[in-house]
Amino acid sequence: MSQIFDQIFKFLHRTISYSFAIVFFSLQGAFFGAFYAYFFGSALIPNFTIDNHPEVVNVFVFATLLAAVGHSIEFGILTPLGYGGFRSDVRKLNLFLKRNETIRHKDILELENNLNTLIHLPKENMYAAIRYALMIFLSVSLTYIVFSYPLYELLLIFIGWLSAVFVYGGFSYIISDYATGSKRVEIKKILAYRDVTVHKNFGILSLKGKFIFLLILILLSLSVLSVFISFGNASLLKITAFITMTFIEAVILIYMFFQSINRTLEQINESANSLASGGSGALPILSIDKEFILFAKNFEKATREVGKIRENLQELVEAKTSELRNSLETVETLKKQQDGDYFLTSLLIKPLSLNKTIGSHVKTDFLIKQKKTFLFHGRENEIGGDICITRTITLRGKDYTFFLNADAMGKSLQGAGGVLVLGAAVQSILERSNAVEAVKLLYAERWIKNAYQELHHIFESFDCSMLVSMVMGLIDDETGLMYYLNAEHPWSVLYRKGTAEFIKNNSELRKLGTPFSEKSLEISTLQLLPGDILILGSDGRDDIEFVTETTARKINHDEELFLRHVERGNGDLKNIYQSILTMGELTDDLSLMRIGFKENSHQPPRAIRKESYELMRKAKNQIKAESLEEAKTSLLEANRINPENREIKRALIRLLVRMKDYQLAAEKLNTYIEEFPGDTDLIYLASFTYKQTKEYGKAIDMGERIRLRNPGHLSNLIQLVQLYLIIGNLPKAEKTLHLTSLIPTDTKRIDSLKSQIASFKEKIVAEIPS
Repeated sequence: MSQIFDQIFKFLHRTISYSFAIVFFSLQGAFFGAFYAYFFGSALIPNFTIDNHPEVVNVFVFATLLAAVGHSIEFGILTPLGYGGFRSDVRKLNLFLKRNETIRHKDILELENNLNTLIHLPKENMYAAIRYALMIFLSVSLTYIVFSYPLYELLLIFIGWLSAVFVYGGFSYIISDYATGSKRVEIKKILAYRDVTVHKNFGILSLKGKFIFLLILILLSLSVLSVFISFGNASLLKITAFITMTFIEAVILIYMFFQSINRTLEQINESANSLASGGSGALPILSIDKEFILFAKNFEKATREVGKIRENLQELVEAKTSELRNSLETVETLKKQQDGDYFLTSLLIKPLSLNKTIGSHVKTDFLIKQKKTFLFHGRENEIGGDICITRTITLRGKDYTFFLNADAMGKSLQGAGGVLVLGAAVQSILERSNAVEAVKLLYAERWIKNAYQELHHIFESFDCSMLVSMVMGLIDDETGLMYYLNAEHPWSVLYRKGTAEFIKNNSELRKLGTPFSEKSLEISTLQLLPGDILILGSDGRDDIEFVTETTARKINHDEELFLRHVERGNGDLKNIYQSILTMGELTDDLSLMRIGFKENSHQPPRAIRKESYELMRKAKNQIKAESLEEAKTSLLEANRINPENREIKRALIRLLVRMKDYQLAAEKLNTYIEEFPGDTDLIYLASFTYKQTKEYGKAIDMGERIRLRNPGHLSNLIQLVQLYLIIGNLPKAEKTLHLTSLIPTDTKRIDSLKSQIASFKEKIVAEIPS
């Protein structure tokens, strides 16, 4: 349909004039208006025919033809004969838009004037339609008065005329707007090419107004049809003709309305693409609707801003590049300073994280892979919050291997700060252990307790802003007995005979720096066998991000996966590390420590000799028969024959205590406990024995060792209270007695101790001089 309208318009323009091409289409509106008036009049006025109203009909037809001729001449139908129309602007337009002649060479002022005429042409065409419609109505009105027709019919004709002038005027405006659009765009493009600012004038109807016009037109048509039918003056032929003409009229107007919108949107799209691809982005908009014109103004402002930016783009790019270069230099300077801080911190940490074991039975090794890496002076370094420390120390004449694996809270520098504090404190404790004789006389349990408390007090001063998880302990180099504690660190792994298992405990210790009660401090023990391997590690060993085909992250939550890595790596740190990497990527600092005990020494279990076995059996029978002296003689002889057998020594010591031969029992216990420090029951028996021999210091030491290993051992706690009362250490007695209140038990002995403490206090008060 668009091509049909365009071809008709171009033909009329080439043969007659540009303005007449518009008038030709506008007169279709006059035809539709007359059609509406006729149907409305015939519907409302009974017997309104040419036979009984010949004068009215003749005048109406003549006036309509005269209006059509006048409308045509006004807009240039006689231009080919040299008369361009009634209006001067229309005459100039018809002379300006000559047939088969380009307008690119026209003067700018002439182009602007004619563009303005084209913009106002739809409005002027509508006003002309209203004037000629008014002339027709006045002619018909005079005829009614002259020939004395009923005046009420004239009122009805006036109503029909209003509908006709509505159709005639609206049709003329829309068709003129549509028909002049392409020529307006052509002139606007020429002016834009010549860098002339185009005035953004718009018509009197907006998109909203046109839509309302179309809606009223449809409603009006339905109203006329309903009136026409309701008065009973309608025939099927008239109804069919009315519906057909109304349909044609509505289709033409609706098509032109939406086609105009579509063309305008296409122009906007082309201009936006042109602007985006580096063009001028000129928008010589086709429509003169207010909404599109306002959009064109704003688009032009945006285009000008883009143009300014493009003109100054090089300067802006250079300015921004300079700013970015300066910012980058600042960032690089700050990064160098930061990397320098990292490097200095890593240098301070290195001498603290050392493997300084000298024993031949216990071999240690560790692997640390911090998450944060950095370059400093062309060398790659790393920094983080994991640390491993091992060292040989001597306590009570025996060599112990100290080990520590810790993870400080925080990333990069924050974690490194925690490691720096921890490492310095631990090294200080270790140096003191090798230099101070009083420290060298401590038992392993007491040494670990003191070390933990000292570290805890240091980190407690940071008010929970620096926390450290750790596993720390001592290993007896000769016996393989391990003393250790775990402060919220991942469980250690025991790798024995190709099988890995966690070393679990019921420790309630929290990270260093977290408030804790002394009752939660428990020193655990584990007897290592020749060939055993311990694997310690931070939580980086479990925090693995699996490789998946999706973008969603998948983090490992199976803590037992590490056991499979240990078994797959046969207890070797490098192999374990490679096994972890095959599963995914590390997301946290990783530290691993390996401790092997007598890996190349597989001592067969000591078997009891036949003579000693016979003496042991004989002693048991003698004990049953209450022949304790004979049993003692038998066990002493068995011990002389087989002095290294543990069972003979245990049986002899228990018999000596039963016989109340505490002096000899104490002598035997001295050597037994040094040789078998993991026998907790005999250590408790030693505390009792030393109490009987009045060696209260030794008795308290043994009792404290039991308390650290098993804080819930009630009999040991009660015995400790008694020992502290004996030596007059009331604060210690009260503190230890308080620990018994946390254990549900029979309160008789507890009450008795409370009475003793109360009496002791009264005695002290009585001795104070008044």
